[in-house]
Amino acid sequence: MKENIKAIIFDMDGVMFDTERLYEEAFAMIAKKWGYEYEVTEEFIKSFKGKKKEAIKVMYKTLLDKVSIERTGKEFDADEHIKQVLEYLDNYIENNGMPIKNGLIELLQYAKINNIKIAIGTSEKFERVQFYLNKANINKDIFDAIICGDMVEKGKPAPDIYLKACEKILVNPENAIVCEDAPNGILAAYSAGAKPVMIIDLIEPTDEVKKLLFVSPLNSLNQVKDIIDN
Repeated sequence: MKENIKAIIFDMDGVMFDTERLYEEAFAMIAKKWGYEYEVTEEFIKSFKGKKKEAIKVMYKTLLDKVSIERTGKEFDADEHIKQVLEYLDNYIENNGMPIKNGLIELLQYAKINNIKIAIGTSEKFERVQFYLNKANINKDIFDAIICGDMVEKGKPAPDIYLKACEKILVNPENAIVCEDAPNGILAAYSAGAKPVMIIDLIEPTDEVKKLLFVSPLNSLNQVKDIIDN
């Protein structure tokens, strides 16, 4: 199968770095700080996965504008809320380091040795990608492309990010494996015509998600090279 795989494209949060847990903790903590811990449920927070921050802000305002007006006379300040979530997350990383997912470094090295192109396809902005890579001591220049949410018109589950990544690295989508951990990302990769590979993080795949996958869900990035070799 190796000759058919020309590229590996990585989602970032929850695939390259163990940050989805931090995000969930940050969203829950800031919601509690603001007095919305009952409205901002775990299910609501999990629904953010793979979405652009702008889309998350709309979700917050849809949920909380009415409640906020009743309590304070003002609409919910989604911009400030997200800002505080990111500050909480960044403070954790500054103090504790970037949690790198098992198998990431080895898979990057494997790809380079075997002349397989590597790219990042994330809903995050480029500045945050740089911050994460710097904290993980990974040189951004090893990647053949980094495509971020602010570089495309539509975020996941639309295929734009992965289509642009394939275009940038000059690889047909059907020759690219996409490592994802969330349903929105899996759908984006599938819709782009790529080969979605789910690396299980916080969300177990549903039967609907499993139908979209190139192979059965994996538990670690360590297993990706086995798929390519076999």
